[in-house]
Amino acid sequence: MRIRTVLPLAAFAAFLPAMGALAAPGGDFERAAQELRDADRNGDGAVSRAEFQHYRVGRWAKMDRNGDGFFSRDDLPALARSRWDGDRMTQLRRDFDKNRDGRISRAEFVGGPMPMFDAADSNRDNQVSKAELQALGQKAKAR
Repeated sequence: MRIRTVLPLAAFAAFLPAMGALAAPGGDFERAAQELRDADRNGDGAVSRAEFQHYRVGRWAKMDRNGDGFFSRDDLPALARSRWDGDRMTQLRRDFDKNRDGRISRAEFVGGPMPMFDAADSNRDNQVSKAELQALGQKAKAR
C-alpha cells in the first residue's frame, strides 16, 4: 500500500518542470536540464520549441491521471491534494488555465507558456542549444 502512495507523488513531481518549475523561486535547474534533454527527439543535443511542445504532449497522460481531459485537484495523489491551493499550484493555474475554469485542459498545457524553455533559451532563437543546456547544467552544479 505504501508504494502506491509514493509512486504517484513521484509522478506528480515529475511533470512540474514541464509546467514551469524552473520559473519558480529556487527552480530545480538539474531537473529542468534533464527535461530538456528528454525532449530532444532527434538526438542532436539541442531542443527546439516544437520538440519541447511535443514532449509536453507525452507528459499529459502523467498529469491527467483520471483521464477526464483536464488536470485538476482530482488528478493529484491523495497526499498532494493539499498542495492544490499552495503558491506553486496556484501560480501554475494562473499561467496555464486561460479560460479560468479552475483546471488545465490538454490544449492549455501543451500550448501554454514555456518558462523553463524560455529561461534556457538565452539567445531567444527558439532552440536550446548544446551550449545553453550545458549552461543550465552549470547552474544546477552551482546550487
